[in-house]
Amino acid sequence: MNKLSFSGHESFICKQFWLKKIFDFANEKSRFSDETSVVNLGVGKNMVSSLRFWGKAFGMLDDSDSPSDMAEYLFGKKGKDIYLEDYGTIWLLHYHLVKSNKASIYNLVFNEFRKERIDFTRDQLLGFIIRKCKE
Repeated sequence: MNKLSFSGHESFICKQFWLKKIFDFANEKSRFSDETSVVNLGVGKNMVSSLRFWGKAFGMLDDSDSPSDMAEYLFGKKGKDIYLEDYGTIWLLHYHLVKSNKASIYNLVFNEFRKERIDFTRDQLLGFIIRKCKE
């Protein structure tokens, strides 16, 4: 089994316009580790880490924190959906979120837990996640 990851987002959910902000920041060859990244991104220090995390989780950033081909396709000069208005784009992003396994909860729920049951309670999901962590 792959290593599970439940942290890195600093408890911030991904906001609607963060992916474009991540692309623009990385496209300018800016570094998330720079002291000026807080000012350049217009967010707090913990949010800088969160932006980087979500950029990787959604496939917007490659391993060197540069914009991925998909990010360029969506948000580049001839970006196909810079405002994330197309449902197909949202599906594509969610596919990458589940596939990347950087935020393991999505992969676990959609690829494993849903095989066991379609309808579930919070306690059933929590039990499943605890069981997976122990494995």
